[in-house]
Amino acid sequence: MGTATIIGRQWVNLSGGINMERAPFPLLAAIPFIVAGCAWQSEAQKVGPDTYQVSANASPARGGVTGAQQMALANANKKCDSMHKEITVTDIKTEHAFPTNGVATITFTCK
Repeated sequence: MGTATIIGRQWVNLSGGINMERAPFPLLAAIPFIVAGCAWQSEAQKVGPDTYQVSANASPARGGVTGAQQMALANANKKCDSMHKEITVTDIKTEHAFPTNGVATITFTCK
């Protein structure tokens, strides 16, 4: 295994091997976005009579699947509260999204 160093924006292999141009820069540039506290959530969408659905996506710094589930449930409660009705959760689906985020989708009724 050879020794490498950075000269300008190129990786140069000092032991005469393969020249690896711009080797790790895209990955290194993406690291702050991967570990940053990114999250989003949808507004409640009507999917049937008195039935709604919300989704949320959270990075590991925002709690991953658990954080996404909490955000989606808070948004569902907010919808029913705005109509002065009680919430009944009928379905919760969770999954992992690229690169390491958690996603939650909650279906609920307001009656």
